[in-house]
Amino acid sequence: MNNKKHEIIAVIILFLLFTPVVGTFLYSLSTKWSGSIFPDGLTIRWYFEIMKSPFLVKALLRTVFICFFSLGFIVIIMVPSIFITSYYFPKLEKLMEFLVLICFSVPGAVSVVGLMKIYSGGILKLTGTLYILLGVYFVLAFPFMYRGIKNNMNGLPMREIIESANILGVSTTKAFVKLIIPNIKKGIMVSVLLTFSILFGEFLLVNMLVGGKYQTMQMYINSIRTGTSGHFSSAVVTVYFLMIFIITFLAFGLNKEKGDK
Repeated sequence: MNNKKHEIIAVIILFLLFTPVVGTFLYSLSTKWSGSIFPDGLTIRWYFEIMKSPFLVKALLRTVFICFFSLGFIVIIMVPSIFITSYYFPKLEKLMEFLVLICFSVPGAVSVVGLMKIYSGGILKLTGTLYILLGVYFVLAFPFMYRGIKNNMNGLPMREIIESANILGVSTTKAFVKLIIPNIKKGIMVSVLLTFSILFGEFLLVNMLVGGKYQTMQMYINSIRTGTSGHFSSAVVTVYFLMIFIITFLAFGLNKEKGDK
């Protein structure tokens, strides 16, 4: 009885969550929708329109570029750092956990105000450039990447693997590259994909720090709220939601496959 009750509650919650998404999708397919519960006609014209929009394509490519570039930089820095901390300096793990909590506890708007004061003038004038986005995305991604990579490393008998490799004459660095990384690469991919979906949807920090100098997908969606067709806007939002869904689905698929193994 309790299980059935939980299922009903879950169905109701999912219905409430997906109703706006389905409504937006239907509106993006409609020729006209007013005065009735159903659209007057269906068309895919608006999807052809967004494919022909140079501003949308550029915003999408910019967003994908900065997200993957930032995540690549984060992986290169964090994977060795987490390994060194776990293997050589385990006492520093508490400091890492504290940094994770700080990233979660400080609101984005507060961070932006501080960054703008520090980097808006002087030698390090980074406000309005991609460099400041790289740093901001690093801070945003740090808690999620750290926890995902750390959990995967904890699942390995890392010390035993490294010591066995050392006995066989393999250096610690080579053992890390050849033995540790291949065993956690799927965990890294899951963390990257999930973090990508978070960075892909970031608006507040990008808008305040870079503004119109580097228009991302979220900023483009915000710019078409007025002056464009509602059907066109709905098609853009549908494509955006579909991309996030596919990325998240791939991440959970990889995570499930890793768990089954």
